[in-house]
This record gives sequence, C-alpha cells and structure tokens, in this order.
Amino acid sequence: MGYKRLISPEFRISTKKYEITSGMEVECFSSRESRSDWCKVELTSQLQGIISYEDMEKATVELGYGDDYDILLQGYCRRTEGDYWKEIMIRDAMIKVERTEIKGTFIDCTPQDIIRYVLTQAGIKEYRLNETEYGKKDTFIVNKQNGIKAIAQVGSTWGIDNDFFFQNEIFYWGCKPEQETIYVLEESENILSLKKYGELYEIETLGVPWIHHSQEVEVVHSKYSGTVKVEKTIIKSDARGYTRMYIYFKGGG
Repeated sequence: MGYKRLISPEFRISTKKYEITSGMEVECFSSRESRSDWCKVELTSQLQGIISYEDMEKATVELGYGDDYDILLQGYCRRTEGDYWKEIMIRDAMIKVERTEIKGTFIDCTPQDIIRYVLTQAGIKEYRLNETEYGKKDTFIVNKQNGIKAIAQVGSTWGIDNDFFFQNEIFYWGCKPEQETIYVLEESENILSLKKYGELYEIETLGVPWIHHSQEVEVVHSKYSGTVKVEKTIIKSDARGYTRMYIYFKGGG
C-alpha cells in the first residue's frame, strides 16, 4: 500500500515558450470511457492575449509544489480560432490518432494488425497491445474514418470490448500499465468527502497526479471500504490556486 500526501498542490503548465504557474484556472479530465485525457487552462485577464501557442505544440501539465512536481499530462495544444487568446486546450496523444484518416482494405488480418497500422500512420511508436488471439478476418475495410473510429470498428467487428487509451505517452489497447503500488485514500487523512451519485462514488481529495483511471486504489471510509478501480478523475483549480481532485469509482451498496 502507498501513503503519500500533497499539501496545497499547484499546477505548472509548460509549452514551447512559456512556463505558467499563476494567472489561470485549470481543469484536467481523465476517464476510461472518453479515450482521451484533456486539460483546459483558462487564462485570467492578466495573461489573456499575451500567451501564444501553435496548434499541436507540445505541452506538459504538472501538479505539485516547490521543486517537487509530478507529470499529470503530456500532450499537445489544440488551437481553435475562437478562444485561443484566452485559453489553452491540451490533449494527450489521442489527438494524433483522431486527426489521422484511415482508408484501406486489409486482407487476412488480426485486430492487432490493423491497430498497429493505425498507430504507425498516426506516428505513435510506443504502444502495448493485448496479444490474445481473436482470429483473423479474410477482409476488413476502413472507409475514410479517423483513427479512433477505426480502432472502435475493429472492436465491433471482432466483438471485442477492449479499453484503449494513452498513459505516460504510451498507447494501451486491452491492457494497462503495471501498477506497483496501491495508494490508500483514507477518511480524516486525505479524503475530504465521499458521496454517491447513481452507480458512482465520488471522493474529493487534494490533487494526486499519480492516481489515474483504470488503476486500483484502497478506500478506507465509514461509507465505503475496499479496493476499487478508478473510472475517472477530475482535477480543478481556481484563480487563487485552490486545487481539488475528484476520483470516481463503482461500488455496491
């Protein structure tokens, strides 16, 4: 089990030309279902029109304090003509897969064959694929779809319900990064509140950049205790630097 605390964590946003630690409100979202992690950085009036960046410029989102920061998201800026002067939208490498058009006919192929092709076309070199044998198809046709839809088409064609996502710039399909430590979230220690909305429990805590969706955490609380799988996380800060994290998981009861 892992116990690690953060006290008043702060965001640090790095782009090609800037390192931003204040004058912003930040929201980061990560979910098993969304496929792509993203971070929205809203610039306060003191920075609006001053910060500039290019579409697909590399960016890093970190959380911590002092000189002790952990990487929350490494990705690319998505620039739109409307609001680029007052906000920065950062997405993980799934934006490269989404922006890659796939068209072709595949012969005598496995799901992994097609996914490797999609990733190669998108310029993704680091990936981990579930190597289960799902069988081959004589013919598989992709007709002008983006890479995300092409991978989803693979799942529907073969009847495979595999999650796929990026973590630490590595693409995962039907598998996940090895988890060495199960972190403990405990009442009166690092859990500020625990609520239930439908089938999902919500834990409010301080920002914890080393907890990601699809990982397991240990919850110790009077309302729920046990080892759970994280479904999604949201980390928010306001202009004062006040940061909170919301961790969602499914549980009985």
